[in-house]
Amino acid sequence: MAQVSRELGIGGLAKLASNECPLPPFPEVVEAAAAAASGVNRYPDNSAHELVDSLARHLDVAPDQIWPGAGSTQLIAATALAVGGPGTSALYADPSFVMYPIATRIAGSEEIVVPLDERHRHDLDAMLAAIDATTTLVYLCNPNNPTGTIVDAGSVDRFVDAVPDDVLIVVDEAYHEYVTDGGHRSAVPHAVTRDNVVVMRTFSKVYGLAGLRIGYAVGRADTLAWLRRTQVPFSANSLAQAAAIEAMRHPDRLAKRIADNAAGREQLEAGLATLGVRYAPSQTNFVAVFPERDPSDLAAALERRGVIVRALGPVLRVTVGTDAENDRFLVALAEELA
Repeated sequence: MAQVSRELGIGGLAKLASNECPLPPFPEVVEAAAAAASGVNRYPDNSAHELVDSLARHLDVAPDQIWPGAGSTQLIAATALAVGGPGTSALYADPSFVMYPIATRIAGSEEIVVPLDERHRHDLDAMLAAIDATTTLVYLCNPNNPTGTIVDAGSVDRFVDAVPDDVLIVVDEAYHEYVTDGGHRSAVPHAVTRDNVVVMRTFSKVYGLAGLRIGYAVGRADTLAWLRRTQVPFSANSLAQAAAIEAMRHPDRLAKRIADNAAGREQLEAGLATLGVRYAPSQTNFVAVFPERDPSDLAAALERRGVIVRALGPVLRVTVGTDAENDRFLVALAEELA
């Protein structure tokens, strides 16, 4: 961001491109990470014992049903390696999280890509129909990145029941905490009772720890033991473990942060509606915009105005920022559309 600011000669850029939390970690979290820094001459606890115990209590699952790692992206890659390879295929929606095709290619698997439906949600019936004899892995991003849409709990239940038992379902819930729609439910209950379901979560979003790279998976103990064979040692660093443990100790402030995000999301959506710009109603910390103008061209024009957003194919993805950043985006967009 500093480089872009220098190149454009613009100070105080509004970075709304990476779905980061616009607020820093809670002060106690910063203090916990700083205290842990004095011990970085030693390798971190490879089992992340204290973090795993904290997560187990937080989610009401057994400790051996938790698998920590360097963000959910690392766990997705390790999972793809564990169950994929030549002669296998992995299935995912499009557009969805960019890590799915990357992990599939790393593993040497073939890609099966199913378009989202007309409401920018996973087309679960089409995904079920696309599974073939080579398929070992299916990704379900719920809420979906980059559209911010969700699949309701009943639809997820029916999908999980219908997928063959020898196909692993990765339910990516990186944005789960932001959801305010009552029709949404986590797939964690499926993950702890079924051999072929794993839920991925991260501390990078609502907890504001993107720079520390810490996430985790939830699943049955034997499933996780099989998947973690491909994970490199010491993946969850000491600072990240300490920060994540502390971050979970402040549920009231986290709830306030979630409410503020929902208000910011509504601010963006109301502004887009006023401008007559199409968007997908979101349940995340970003909004997917579908401009009539080419998204890449529009993103470049907004950057020249000091607002950084992300063009992803037909989607212009805008992260929920502070009230001032949201206003700055809407003003810049209005000027460009005019």
